[in-house]
Amino acid sequence: MTDYKIIDNALPEDYFNKLQSIIMGDSFPWFYANAVALKDQPDPNFYFTHAFYKHQKPWSEHFDLLVPLLDSKSLGVKSMMRIKANLYPRTHKLEHHGKHIDMKFKHKGAILYINENNGLTVLQDGTTVESIPNRLLLFDPSIPHNSTTCTDAKCRININMNYF
Repeated sequence: MTDYKIIDNALPEDYFNKLQSIIMGDSFPWFYANAVALKDQPDPNFYFTHAFYKHQKPWSEHFDLLVPLLDSKSLGVKSMMRIKANLYPRTHKLEHHGKHIDMKFKHKGAILYINENNGLTVLQDGTTVESIPNRLLLFDPSIPHNSTTCTDAKCRININMNYF
């Protein structure tokens, strides 16, 4: 059994609504990524991403938006490795992306779901976590897992964090 925790209504409503409106707004910058999970193998899927934090420093002008989330007791962040937003375009059928690990060593991970859709996060033991706005999944992303597309919304958006 995979060790994980789900927290619904993880953030105060006013803060989450602000975060959601900016990330889903028409001026938030998204960048094309040619592969979702298997960067060293053929991957027919693509998505859009936005790096908030990488290379041990804030990477986005929008990083400050996440400070209240990072200060949250739910996460218990001591050291940040990476924060990125993911936008998966809608597909005609639910596409499961390749199983992957985020990094090869044990660490903490969190996924904050931004919009409602029928896309999933699938953990190694087969547990599926639904994309519900303001839901936070806490898990060890060094254990294989995968994402999916969605079929009932224009896109699936989440924020993915790797930290200690």
